[in-house]
Amino acid sequence: MWKGTVMSLTTTKGTSGEKPHVSALIVEGGAMRGAWAAGVLAYLHERGRRQFDLVYAASSGACSAAYFVADMWEHAMHIWRNLTYNVVRKTNCLRRKPVIDLAYLVDYVFQQHTPLSVAALQKAPTRFFIVLTDCFTGEPVYFHARDERVFDALRASASMALATRGYNYVDGHPYADGGVADPIPIHRAIQDGATDITVVLTHNPEFRLKPTPRWLGKIAYPDFPEVGRVWTARQNVNYNAALDLMRRPPAGVRINVFRPLRPLPVGSFTIDRKRIEAALALGRFEASLQFEPIPISTDTRTPTHPI
Repeated sequence: MWKGTVMSLTTTKGTSGEKPHVSALIVEGGAMRGAWAAGVLAYLHERGRRQFDLVYAASSGACSAAYFVADMWEHAMHIWRNLTYNVVRKTNCLRRKPVIDLAYLVDYVFQQHTPLSVAALQKAPTRFFIVLTDCFTGEPVYFHARDERVFDALRASASMALATRGYNYVDGHPYADGGVADPIPIHRAIQDGATDITVVLTHNPEFRLKPTPRWLGKIAYPDFPEVGRVWTARQNVNYNAALDLMRRPPAGVRINVFRPLRPLPVGSFTIDRKRIEAALALGRFEASLQFEPIPISTDTRTPTHPI
């Protein structure tokens, strides 16, 4: 696990005098809204944009990104079409049990029914980072997924506040949903040297994240007050700052953003299979409208990092 560390990268070198080209993919979470993001990844896969130097993702975005990095995309689509509707168990709230069944998703689907290959992740040229939130400090942690601990990290990152117990252990340490501390890790990607960044969001262009009421933080994270504080006081600030940075990236950094252009047919807890399928199709279609071929860069300016 690395926190605040710039990793060495395998990059595509430009001509003499040019900065290395470092590609990055960021996938936002959003529970079942992630079906739209999965549709975008399906389009990128079809267009041959399958390999990135760096990938960052949290929550449902991390689950899709894991199969994307492992080059197991047909498996991911099978999961979204045929299994994800079983993940949300709305009647569990009446039994005071988690609404999102992570045991089913991670332990059964990802490890048994449609297993994510750890070997494929290890062989992939991509550095895949699952974003987590440290339960003791409230700070983001970028877990380099390259061994069997990937499943613990996926469970932690998908531990949505109030819909699950809110955290999971990785190496004996508790971590919460990475979207709490760093919902769109664009700053991190730039800090790690990314020059061409593809961002997949799950909200419309006008969306700005509003603060969460403080009392909800106390209910969601009674044992980890720092996480509750970040969720209610900092998440919206960090989210909106990332949106602003994407609109005005530093010199030498190109950002291609995919986001829903119309209302999604799914919400965070949708279980209707037809609606999930519609969200997948919509994501693929709207990705085709927003796709930008990667230009050959001649910009040799050194980017600045306003973080």
